[in-house]
Amino acid sequence: MRFLCPPGRARRRRAKSRAATDGWPCAARTGCRPRTGEAAMAWLVAVGLVVLLAAAASVKRVGEDERGLVFRTGRLRERVLRPGTVLLVPFVDRLERVDVSDTTVEVPFTGPAEDGRRARVEAVLTFRVADPVVATTAVQNHRTAICQLALVVMRTEAEQRTFEQLTTAREELRRALLREVAPAAAGWGVQLDRVEVRSVTAAGPSAPEPNRPRPEFGPRPVPDV
Repeated sequence: MRFLCPPGRARRRRAKSRAATDGWPCAARTGCRPRTGEAAMAWLVAVGLVVLLAAAASVKRVGEDERGLVFRTGRLRERVLRPGTVLLVPFVDRLERVDVSDTTVEVPFTGPAEDGRRARVEAVLTFRVADPVVATTAVQNHRTAICQLALVVMRTEAEQRTFEQLTTAREELRRALLREVAPAAAGWGVQLDRVEVRSVTAAGPSAPEPNRPRPEFGPRPVPDV
């Protein structure tokens, strides 16, 4: 005796059997096959995004007043890149730009002179990077290093002179800065072009001037009656 299944149940059984033989387990559960066109489109969009990210990471630009250094897996390549568009290996190369234009910095120093009076010395330094490779590898930050060395030189010169001597020794301060900072900057790949001492003035509370009486502290003596 044959038992006939309802038409709807028979169709579902046939769909499940075809999905199982075709290797689509999700279709075996739902009774329908996935849409291959939408899956292919999603893969194409993902591949396109990866290509765009790789292209953006590989195309870089070096400015007119810059030089480019390429680090590949942490190692510096010897060639210095000139201004223009450069191509890098995506996610492997790293571009570091070095400014080679003239840089002017103000270095203010405030400290005691030999006689104890506080003086403020304002110096201006102009320099530029002569060797981008040395300026990048020899020192962590050449601008900070130059400013710190200039402060040390001005502190040393101020401690060797009184305040009155400092006000008339601007040329000696300039020569001392040029003599001490220029060789050190050359070792860092930087050329020091100009040094100027703008002003030497009194700063903050200072010791009394020689012509003024020194203030007295503590209780005053009581005069005899």
